[in-house]
Amino acid sequence: MGKLKAKDVAKLKPKSKCCKDSPRCTRCPVVIKRLCAQDCASMCGKDFKKALAKARRR
Repeated sequence: MGKLKAKDVAKLKPKSKCCKDSPRCTRCPVVIKRLCAQDCASMCGKDFKKALAKARRR
């Protein structure tokens, strides 16, 4: 997938089913929903990385 940028979160196409791994993959629908709920498109680089790590960790 490569590096993920904050502005591309809304454009990601989620996988059809959640994998429930730990940490979750970045295309997991749960992770994408959590990032969109935090309005990550307006975040800068360091804040976005922290939000992504938190969304994948839970």
